[in-house]
Amino acid sequence: MKKPCIAIDIAKGSSYLQGFSELGKSISRARKIKHDLEGYKELIDLGNTIQEQYNEVVYIFEATGIYHRSLQQFLEIQQQKYIILNPLEAAKIRKSSLRSTKTDKKDCESIAKAYFLKDYRIYERQNKVYETLKTMNRHYNFLIDQLRVMKVSFRNYLDIVYPGFDELFDNPYLIVPITILKKYPHPNILERHRVDTIVKYLTKHTTHKENYNIHQANKLKEYSLRALSGCDKESIEVIILKSLIKLIELKQIEIRNHLKDMKTMSKRNPLYLQLLSIPGIGENLAIRLIAELGDLSRFSNKRQLVAYAGIDPIVYQSGKMTGEHLRITKKGNKNLRTLLYLAVSSNIRTGKQNSILDFYHKKRQQDKPMAYKAALIACANKLLRIIYSMHMSGELFHS
Repeated sequence: MKKPCIAIDIAKGSSYLQGFSELGKSISRARKIKHDLEGYKELIDLGNTIQEQYNEVVYIFEATGIYHRSLQQFLEIQQQKYIILNPLEAAKIRKSSLRSTKTDKKDCESIAKAYFLKDYRIYERQNKVYETLKTMNRHYNFLIDQLRVMKVSFRNYLDIVYPGFDELFDNPYLIVPITILKKYPHPNILERHRVDTIVKYLTKHTTHKENYNIHQANKLKEYSLRALSGCDKESIEVIILKSLIKLIELKQIEIRNHLKDMKTMSKRNPLYLQLLSIPGIGENLAIRLIAELGDLSRFSNKRQLVAYAGIDPIVYQSGKMTGEHLRITKKGNKNLRTLLYLAVSSNIRTGKQNSILDFYHKKRQQDKPMAYKAALIACANKLLRIIYSMHMSGELFHS
């Protein structure tokens, strides 16, 4: 028999809570509390009242990204048992009703109903290292997004100041083009300098040999003679371009240092070397996979891990419809799904014979061939199962 629960519908700064002894039977009315010590005292008082009457109580609430963190911390300090519910579970229960009513008070009933109808494990907090790595990986994604925005802006201003510069260098972020742009931020400035002066500057400020720098300097000089900038050398666009170069360099340093800190923490994990043994997974990807996978010992089997990632297929059967080749649920960790997708894509690009690549070819060449992306998702599912097996056995990847 299920233990009584307190269902909590969390919002920003406040929540509604209600006690339930069993399915459809409430112990208290839904009431609103603030996310402060006074509000949480009301919550724990209700919990103590229910515990005195029924001996046990479980707190249950939905994951809300950040808003539930304060409540979770409070329950940890109070050493209370709690369950963190996937928001889609309560939503599914609510929509199953003939009248799909959604109010803050009704949401408590939906959360409680989900709890009484399904079996959920009491939440066990992971080792702090895993939680720290996960937070660091989310911040890494944020830093990468910032860098991406900077680079888009940089390319826009580069096209104004140095039109056609991308025809000289496919990658304008390499050391030679960046060194030139910092020293000569406008084509007219570059045009006034001799080739040998440019060569000396490149030789001093890059690691390239003189012959390479002579070739680059001649190419740049020829460009400067025929280029027509979209602004003059004193314009605001030139100032912004120089500023963006500095910002991009600083952001790249910040990202490298952040990833270095993540690597220091991840290298202590046995899974680090195991992941590196898989073709297509380098240090960056291995570190970030560990951050999103977390402690694999909290999963009882492979299916739970696959469901956590949200790459298990939707179950649907009707008549002769068997549910094969349906879309994945996408109800899990989207950051982990992205990393798995990158890992299998890299694995396939290596062309190195291994079980994942063989599985990909099998899916692409079967009687009803899978589309490219569908085959990659199937490979991601297989990769996740392999990772779980490696964790259980302690062995490296065997192709």
